[in-house]
Amino acid sequence: MELRGHGLAITLPAGWEGRISRRGSGPVLHAATFPLLSSDGDFGSAATGRMADGDSFLTLVEYVDPDQIRPGRGLFAASRPRGVAVREFGAMQLQVTRRGQLGWQRFFTESGRTCCLYAVLQPGPVPAAQLVAVLNRVLAALVIS
Repeated sequence: MELRGHGLAITLPAGWEGRISRRGSGPVLHAATFPLLSSDGDFGSAATGRMADGDSFLTLVEYVDPDQIRPGRGLFAASRPRGVAVREFGAMQLQVTRRGQLGWQRFFTESGRTCCLYAVLQPGPVPAAQLVAVLNRVLAALVIS
């Protein structure tokens, strides 16, 4: 599945679904291995509450506030991570803590755009390393222009 909109593009692997929408001041991309709801919040709190063992969820949120946010500075000083390691996931990084889930979050600037990537995994019988390997392929397919 290929998605394009608002200067974002991504090709998702089989079994994933996603959407790109504009909320507030910037675009939001949601991608997951399970059905998404159109009414979910930016960080997928409703979606992540419906995750089953072996599911993954990813969101990219762009923050646009020229009076408060400067690309490449402060919270957004880093460049986009090109991948993530299993050890970077943890329960303390979840927006909403749920049993069995692991989260990861990074703020960055790319192409002059200030963004946040947030991912949630629910390993269960599927090893976290296997879910992270697929997530890294999804992240590699993300284009921010």
